[in-house]
Amino acid sequence: MRQVDIAEDIINRFKKLQEKKVKSGKRSKTVHVSHITGECDRRPWYDFRNDPEPLTYNSVTNFWMGTVLHENATLGKRNEIHLAANIRKMEKIETKDIGIYNIYDCVTGTADDILEYEGDIVIADKKTFSTVDSRGNKHDPPSKPDQGYVNQLNIYKLLLYISEGVDAKYGAILYLDKSQSFRDPIAFVFELDSIENIKKKVITKLDHIRQTIPPDRVITKYCNYCPHKKVCAPPTSLIPRWTS
Repeated sequence: MRQVDIAEDIINRFKKLQEKKVKSGKRSKTVHVSHITGECDRRPWYDFRNDPEPLTYNSVTNFWMGTVLHENATLGKRNEIHLAANIRKMEKIETKDIGIYNIYDCVTGTADDILEYEGDIVIADKKTFSTVDSRGNKHDPPSKPDQGYVNQLNIYKLLLYISEGVDAKYGAILYLDKSQSFRDPIAFVFELDSIENIKKKVITKLDHIRQTIPPDRVITKYCNYCPHKKVCAPPTSLIPRWTS
């Protein structure tokens, strides 16, 4: 039937729009903040040595929703701030100047929002979660910010300090429930770490990614979703159950 064909065409147009939006925002080949926020350093080590797996449509939809959210929910005067710095030299750098000779010295990233509250600089980021999964099972909302997200904002603090000399005091994670159309947002605010402590942790991560053999395996709840699970081969029985 013609109506069925039209419906299918409209759906395909929308899917192509999503895919185009996600692929247009492709990251440069640098160590990105997201590479060094987790406990496991094997994943980023493999990221720089193995060909990436093609994006599934589920991944495309998740990235697309995140992109749309970040572009249309500006919390302060500064939104989507691109930052890049040579961590070992503590110098600002342009992304185009990062190459094979300094790739493991530098970190790039895009901070969601930088705002000021009563004289203090706050770095904020928006994260989505769901209290109802695809099977209809209900889950509790987060009771504290994920440590990886805390690490992310700390690294933004370091990049912002190197790039602009601005020393942010607080980080803020705004959790938004997808299953409830983003009603009842939850915000966690915390003091950010010192510049010296952040720098030390980031350099350790960069050293692990730079080394010639894979870093030690760290088994986390994210192992089941890692694109390198097959080559890393973590013992399935040791992977913890997923929790929000």
